[in-house]
Amino acid sequence: MFLGTAVWAEGPVERRALVARLASGRVADLNRIEAVRLRKLGEGEPERLAEALVPASLRRVLEGGPRALARVRQTVAYAEKWDRRGTLPEALAPAASSADLLPCLPRPASLRRLDGLSLDRLGVGGQGAELSGPPQPCLAAVGLAGGAIAGFCLALEAGGSAVLGAWMTDEWPTGSLELRAGATRRTAPLKAWEGLELPALRAGEVMLLPPPRLKPLPNLVAGAEVRLSAGFDTLVLRLGAEGIHPTVQ
Repeated sequence: MFLGTAVWAEGPVERRALVARLASGRVADLNRIEAVRLRKLGEGEPERLAEALVPASLRRVLEGGPRALARVRQTVAYAEKWDRRGTLPEALAPAASSADLLPCLPRPASLRRLDGLSLDRLGVGGQGAELSGPPQPCLAAVGLAGGAIAGFCLALEAGGSAVLGAWMTDEWPTGSLELRAGATRRTAPLKAWEGLELPALRAGEVMLLPPPRLKPLPNLVAGAEVRLSAGFDTLVLRLGAEGIHPTVQ
């Protein structure tokens, strides 16, 4: 299951909601889909009940703990079946090209590194962010109420805060982490973090795992495009003027 936060235009207003990435590539508005499901079941006040069971906020889902995450998983399965039938309305699941994906958790409850250093939780960036230093990619763990881990996302530390990927996966990702600039790429197996002991996390807390040791990318210049990817997500970033460092030119 891949969960994130997206915004899209609906006439003169903007919709911002918890979304899931469907197999077709569309992004499902889980709060609205749950309201439709409840209405079909004959529940009274389906919108109000859906806001309690599958809120339009990933942070609120995380605060609901394992039971809330399990309910979201049921809604995602319902959306997938509906989408496969070819009748899922555009209003409930816009095309990916019609939505802007934000960091999966735009405002974490807290943000820190595994070594305990706190970072600016209000400065979190996402797709298209400008880096103020040489990229050091990693994964981030996302906390669930009760101290458990809800999932993982792509991440890197930047400017005293972090850049987070658009999608949180609720399973340990497999494959490799790839950092690319132009024709040069660096890779690290995601299994490098397996077995890492993590402390209990608060609901909505994001913890950056230690970055792998990668050779610096050569010939980086201001404005250079940098891609960070794994099998479940890709971040396209740019290097700012402050990101030029003598050791990587």
